[in-house]
Amino acid sequence: MSRWGKATHAELEWPVQLASSASIDVPLKEGGPWIVAINGVPKVRVSSDVADVLKAVDGDMQPAQIAQLLGPVWTPADVEGIVRQLAPTGIFDDGAGPAEIRRVQFRPPFTVQFTLFNPARLLETFRPVVAAMMRPGGAVVALLLLLSGLIGASFAGPSMWRVLSTPLPLEAYLYVVTAMFVSTLLHELGHGMALTYFGGTPRRIGIMLFYLSPAFFCDVTDGWRLSSGRQRVLVALAGPLVHVALGSIALTVQVFLSDSAVKDAAVLYGMICYAVAVLNLFPFIKLDGYVALMSAVDIPHLRKKSMDALADVVSSRVLGSRRSSLKQGFLPWFGLASFVSGIAFMVIGYQRLVPIFLQLGYVGHLVVFGVLCLLLVMAAKGIFRFFRAAALTGSPEWRRILVVGLGALAVGALLWFVPMRSVTVAGYTYADGQLHVVTPQQGSGKAFEPGDRVTLQSQGMIIHEKLGQATIGDPPPSNSMAALDTLAPIVVAGNNLPVLAYPSELESGVNLSASGRAEVTSQRDLRLGEWLWETAINSPLWPRQSGQTTESTRGNP
Repeated sequence: MSRWGKATHAELEWPVQLASSASIDVPLKEGGPWIVAINGVPKVRVSSDVADVLKAVDGDMQPAQIAQLLGPVWTPADVEGIVRQLAPTGIFDDGAGPAEIRRVQFRPPFTVQFTLFNPARLLETFRPVVAAMMRPGGAVVALLLLLSGLIGASFAGPSMWRVLSTPLPLEAYLYVVTAMFVSTLLHELGHGMALTYFGGTPRRIGIMLFYLSPAFFCDVTDGWRLSSGRQRVLVALAGPLVHVALGSIALTVQVFLSDSAVKDAAVLYGMICYAVAVLNLFPFIKLDGYVALMSAVDIPHLRKKSMDALADVVSSRVLGSRRSSLKQGFLPWFGLASFVSGIAFMVIGYQRLVPIFLQLGYVGHLVVFGVLCLLLVMAAKGIFRFFRAAALTGSPEWRRILVVGLGALAVGALLWFVPMRSVTVAGYTYADGQLHVVTPQQGSGKAFEPGDRVTLQSQGMIIHEKLGQATIGDPPPSNSMAALDTLAPIVVAGNNLPVLAYPSELESGVNLSASGRAEVTSQRDLRLGEWLWETAINSPLWPRQSGQTTESTRGNP
């Protein structure tokens, strides 16, 4: 429940009762926390005394009657205070009826989840396996496995750089994609098995779109019923440990394999597993590291509380609203880091996926346009709520108008003054001393111009090693054919594509490969607003651009 939504729930008329979708979950062990949840999603931890009050509100009794029922230590004011404090969570009946538990759910800020099944019964069968791993011998085996993986990585040596920076056979990628699909599922099952071992119940498992990237998920929010913070931390870290173990196995096995697509796949898969484990420990996004930190500091909904604290500070200092609390400690700073990190993850994901979709013609441009609209709507909604919350907490209207005006001027200044140069991702071919920069013929009519700068790179899945520099020449482009690995890091024998080939002049380059990746930087100086406009009008979504597609472009300030 956001800070601005509290007013809608704070004033409840007595008698009150719990919403039909609310539940009061008993502790897993004596002395543990009681959890108040809505549709199985924990909202707040309470003491046993507060749980007694919540169980007593039945929609008929008044505060005085509930206090009398609970005993002489309770007063009507105590009962009213507890209800008033918990009203913002939405656990009391507002007459809306029970909320439908849907298979598809949206979780702020940018996650869409699709539930597949309840894994509780399945994971219960793995309890003996987890119990064996939790013994001292299990830790020794885990350390030896990690050591063997690191030794395997050192043995990979130069082949690791080649795998990361050059095209691989299609079958190698198929092996990696299949293995990553399985390992991601095992990662989530690892969370569930750890929770089951400690006595909790995983609620559901499924697939999700997380910051525009597909992934699995396992709902282990029942872990908040665990009385031990250490156990909750272990539940959160179980998933990354699974990826570390699988990556170590792959890097160990590849040492004994001969050079082949399987060996390349094992090296790439092992490095990806290690990278996924490290990424998951990042604490400012709702990943496993965040859950572990939240459990360690024992602050449920840490990210939401910190974002609310940040909004409270910004609103009071910029808009002149009243502070809801003066003692917020590190929360505003954590909220700022979370806010910046969320935007950074979105930008990185957008930049990685957009070039792929923009090469798919009309459908790809339609997907990009839809995502952009969604992001703009969410941003506008967040800004509206921020200003509405400030208005409800005493912000003067003149300050809000002034800030909106200054914000509009700042955006206009950025669009007018920030210089941009379009950078287009293409490919190159080099044979018999002749260099050509190539783009798919089904791309847009957006042409390169003589003098445009070209950075020649290796066509790797992860790494793009700089190989040389060139410029687009004066002769016009011609129709030609090029191998698939000229435009994508995939080797498929005999798979040539029709391309437009731009004769180019090589300026520098050592051991230049026969083909690779090219980044073409336009020599035209554009303002940010002009660049955005040209990018938009080059889209095939516009009627006058029918039948054309736009090259994957991005802007460099």
